[in-house]
Amino acid sequence: MALLPPISTREIAEGLYGATRLARGDASGIQFFGDTPEAFWKSFWAAVLSAPAYALLVLFQLADAEIRSGPLRVILIESVGYVVAWVAFPLAMHYLAEFIDRREHYIRFIAAANWASVLQFALQLFVAAFLALDILPPGLARFLQYATYGAIILYEWWIARVGLQLGRGGAVGIVILDFVISLVLSGIVGAML
Repeated sequence: MALLPPISTREIAEGLYGATRLARGDASGIQFFGDTPEAFWKSFWAAVLSAPAYALLVLFQLADAEIRSGPLRVILIESVGYVVAWVAFPLAMHYLAEFIDRREHYIRFIAAANWASVLQFALQLFVAAFLALDILPPGLARFLQYATYGAIILYEWWIARVGLQLGRGGAVGIVILDFVISLVLSGIVGAML
């Protein structure tokens, strides 16, 4: 039995197209994400598509870090951390969606968030590669990094707002939850390296 259900090129294109529409601020982009269990599981193909970008981002980060672990251990820890990160937020949201009475929006929201991650990883990789050229003054480079993070946070906020049909404050809470989960996992992975 396969871990993920098979997905067609058309379904991938629809997921990425919906994510792009949401990135442009078009709330109707949410209609490109299904609300069935199959759509939920298929959206995790976004993790597979994002894995190469994530691996390159890790290489960029490790280039400037002092690592005590060998390459095999780094690959293992980063791989497990990557998988856990893809599972932790949807799991936490399963319970939170129930608590905030948004259970009927949960699947579509997670599908949108998953497909949006592909665009987020692509943007982060583009910026990291550009910054690796070392052609910007340090202050401008930092500004570009912060602007990228800001754009990603705003994008996640918009997806929470549209996908879960929340007000501004409720969507902020979802973004904070995602940030805290990411921060904790990043700390654990960093400590293990």
